Amino acid sequence: MFISEGGSNTERTFKLVPTGSHLGICYGIVDLGTQSYVYQGEQKAGKMLRLLFELHGEDGDGEPLTLDDGRPLSISQRYTKSLHEKAKLRQHIVSWRGGKDLTPEELGQMPGRTGYNIRTLIGKHCMLTVKHSVKNDKTFANVDNVTQVPAVIRKLGLPDMVNSEVYFSFDEFSMDDFNKVSQGLQKVIMLSPEYQRATTSKPGRPSKQAEDWFDKHEQINGNKGMEDDDESIPF
Repeated sequence: MFISEGGSNTERTFKLVPTGSHLGICYGIVDLGTQSYVYQGEQKAGKMLRLLFELHGEDGDGEPLTLDDGRPLSISQRYTKSLHEKAKLRQHIVSWRGGKDLTPEELGQMPGRTGYNIRTLIGKHCMLTVKHSVKNDKTFANVDNVTQVPAVIRKLGLPDMVNSEVYFSFDEFSMDDFNKVSQGLQKVIMLSPEYQRATTSKPGRPSKQAEDWFDKHEQINGNKGMEDDDESIPF
């Protein structure tokens, strides 16, 4: 999957991710297609994706960030599919890279360049800043920022990824990949017009090319980081 300008679909027991800074690993990227959302009180629609992270280490009370069966806690964050300078996705990628902005080559602005390959984020370690938000008397955990792992932590050794890789994209549509996505996200994806087109298209229809994952006009002019606080979905 290129941008121009887990491992199972079974549900996990929900456990709220605590606030604070946590060591994480990106284990999945899920293309949600076009989804409706509310921004500043207005109903809108835009192309969305989710990044999936597993957490390692302990919370503020010294308790491991794991479920009862020992698997790491997971958190995901929804983003608009945009690398516009104001988009949350780009801001998080840049801070993840230690403040290094995406180059014109990575943004697909140079001839012959396909753009940033977002799939390279899978398996990358990071620090996640988690905050809580309350909606309708329910508390949700949200990824407020993604940053580099400090050198002092890297020197101690980084953990291996526990979850199997999850990757779903409409430009390379595969029901096998779809079935690896959690049931909660499957329900969201099935609401998108992209899913309807992909599952009703004629056999043998060629898939979109990776460089077309973003519509060029939308990339430059639309979905400029208008994400509201988002709820965490258990995986």
